[in-house]
Amino acid sequence: MNSEAASIPASIQSDTLTISAAADIFFGDLRLAPKSRTTYRIGIDKFFRHLARHEGIDPEQAPVEAITVEHVTNFASVLVPEDVRSPEEVSAMRTAQNTLAAVRKFCSYLSAYDLHPELSTDRIRVRIAAMMPRFTPPPPDVKLEDLETIVQYVSSRPPEQKPHLDLRRLKVQAMVLFMFRTGVRVSELCALRRRDVSLDDGRAHIYRAKGSKSRTVHFDALAAEALVAYWKARGDQVRGSGAFPAFSGRDKVGLPGKQISPRTVEHIVAELCTAIGIENEVTPHSFRHGLATELVRRRVRESTVQTILGHASPQTTRIYVHQSGVEVADEYQDAFGAYLPPQPAAE
Repeated sequence: MNSEAASIPASIQSDTLTISAAADIFFGDLRLAPKSRTTYRIGIDKFFRHLARHEGIDPEQAPVEAITVEHVTNFASVLVPEDVRSPEEVSAMRTAQNTLAAVRKFCSYLSAYDLHPELSTDRIRVRIAAMMPRFTPPPPDVKLEDLETIVQYVSSRPPEQKPHLDLRRLKVQAMVLFMFRTGVRVSELCALRRRDVSLDDGRAHIYRAKGSKSRTVHFDALAAEALVAYWKARGDQVRGSGAFPAFSGRDKVGLPGKQISPRTVEHIVAELCTAIGIENEVTPHSFRHGLATELVRRRVRESTVQTILGHASPQTTRIYVHQSGVEVADEYQDAFGAYLPPQPAAE
């Protein structure tokens, strides 16, 4: 037995590898962020349920070679809506895209690692592409005024009397201003260490972000001042604090604690919306969409927006490039005059 074969698990070398066992191997090798891993698991579980209910194949018992191109395309035909016109169909289309991306990656893994070398991933790709309706995702419905209201609220709150409460106030302020200007994903925000943030030039280094890609983000002077105030109140020393989390989960004066969790960030944003009375849905990711929209409004080049946000494809960035409804209305009224609502008829 050569060294390559010796490094492969015995379950792979077996002639009776089941579909479920192959999925376990796939997820064992997969290098993804926790959220992406969960999304892939949900998509592949859906595919397995389809095999069991509609193809008569039990993934726990059937060999991995039982999967065919037709099984994948049959599954796609169930997921993909015939047209994409309503908000419900847009949602269904996005779900279908995420699910099929997971299944296609699983099939590519089976073929590439000779677990199912006869499975033609090219045929799967071409057939699924032919089934997809023309679809350009609409821009996220982000109300910039809501984000600006949150920023104004956290920036204007008076100091708290108790040190631990004021420390939390400063953390929330720094976190909101940082998200508002950097557009980081919530997982990236939580993973930041103090050494990743450079106050000298207003940059932060994001390591192994989505797709295992690193990038640099930028922030403004207001965000920098908020960070300094928070870290000072937390009691960070000038030296030796580089490994501390940029944002702590539990704030204690003199003790940085563990890094904040995505769920805590989501909870904080929801609390702010409740306190202010914002009815529209705002999440930590809304600040990312808000930055993209604001950069496009300020005529920042598309390639620069893509770099700042870390989009793998320019098509993702291009969603934001389309002029907003406000800009279209402004230009229309510049051409034909300002719109004046009709006056009520005199009785």
